[in-house]
Amino acid sequence: MSSFLERTLAAYQNDEPITKYIEEALMLGDIFPEEYPVKVYNKERKFDNMYHPSSDVMAGELRLYYDFHPTERLLCQSERISPTLAMTFQVGSVFHSVIQNMLIHMGFTTLDKVEVKFVNEERMIAGAVDVLELSTPEGNFLVDIKSTNQLPKEASEQYAMQLRVYQDNCPGAPDRMALLFIQKSYPHKIKTIEVEKDPVALDKLYDKWARVRVAISKNDPTLLKHCCNGPTDEKFLECPARKICYYWSKNEK
Repeated sequence: MSSFLERTLAAYQNDEPITKYIEEALMLGDIFPEEYPVKVYNKERKFDNMYHPSSDVMAGELRLYYDFHPTERLLCQSERISPTLAMTFQVGSVFHSVIQNMLIHMGFTTLDKVEVKFVNEERMIAGAVDVLELSTPEGNFLVDIKSTNQLPKEASEQYAMQLRVYQDNCPGAPDRMALLFIQKSYPHKIKTIEVEKDPVALDKLYDKWARVRVAISKNDPTLLKHCCNGPTDEKFLECPARKICYYWSKNEK
């Protein structure tokens, strides 16, 4: 069996700005209260006409058009969620709550800094941040928690952009931001990936969202980019708008 110090030493060697301090705190032993709540939020997400960083940063222009159009979106047909995906959502929510509570009890953050909701009416963006401010000896971080089967080597574009939108739209957000990955299976390793700011990428995303809003106001999607390669593309097969999308209806004629 490897030394119990091995994973903590590895976090220092990899120079992960948050992981090493969590590992140190975990080794202190009796740091948790006798009991603490684990809340799983299953409220139905009602349409609010807001872009959400967790779902809309990578969506294509036409997909967003149909998702947000006041009448067209009612014609979209989403597939029923599978039992596997339903369980994945539940387990992921449990992990989020456990980690948030751990971070509070270990003194890295406070209750008022977790699950912080925000709304930017001007940009029409809304969401909730996992940890608005996590404090370490190296500084404060805005943190998004990700539970995963395998720890990644780098941040995906989707996760990085999600984090950047959070930071750019949350008043009082720290200057630094990071993804905190938690391995769901044993030995439940932790990995921190710091995400750098990218104003150019943010501007491109905001421009895309703005173009979609303009197209909806004109009731005209023809100037928007299509987001898949048609009936043989997995994106097409999973798209709720595949039966009403003007682009592919036009090309089938």
